[in-house]
Amino acid sequence: MDVNLEKHIVQTVCKVFGKYDLNKKDVKEAWKLGMDSLKEYHEAVIAKGAEIIAEARRKNMPIIVLSGRPYHVDPEINHGIHKLITSLGMAVVTEDAVCHLAETPVLHVLNQWTYHSRLYRAAQYVTTQPDMQLVQLVSFGCGIDAVTTDEVRSILEPKGKFYTQLKIDEISNLGAVKIRLRSLEAAIKASKN
Repeated sequence: MDVNLEKHIVQTVCKVFGKYDLNKKDVKEAWKLGMDSLKEYHEAVIAKGAEIIAEARRKNMPIIVLSGRPYHVDPEINHGIHKLITSLGMAVVTEDAVCHLAETPVLHVLNQWTYHSRLYRAAQYVTTQPDMQLVQLVSFGCGIDAVTTDEVRSILEPKGKFYTQLKIDEISNLGAVKIRLRSLEAAIKASKN
């Protein structure tokens, strides 16, 4: 169900919760309030991302666009990888902080999900920024992630960017992740020389 389709949402909510005698006008108003809140959230993410990017550029720090599925924001799932990246002297923003700054590139796959669209646009944007790299968190490395990882790699690498993937379902400690991130850090430094 696409939450952006007001008519469909109102009809579905009224049907599913019909026994509660919902008023369509109230459901419509609730949907509008929810969409307004979602818009405010997206604007806050973009503003915070711009703030982090500006500060990183003042300090001449590499910027990592850390991309992951929406549930990867859960600390039990992401293992604090964003903190590990910042401990290595790099700034971190999410793909939804920069994806609005680029158009979707020409793709070799069917692009049908919002997260994938954000990911591809963020990767495209990273290719235009000399101080940015993208790190993609994946949980399974198969199925849909296999498609997105190949596509993101094909966006980044031809433009001289590194592709770093972290499979976070396979880790119980951050040792291997730290090695991958230190390798990325070293590659970024070497590419500047």
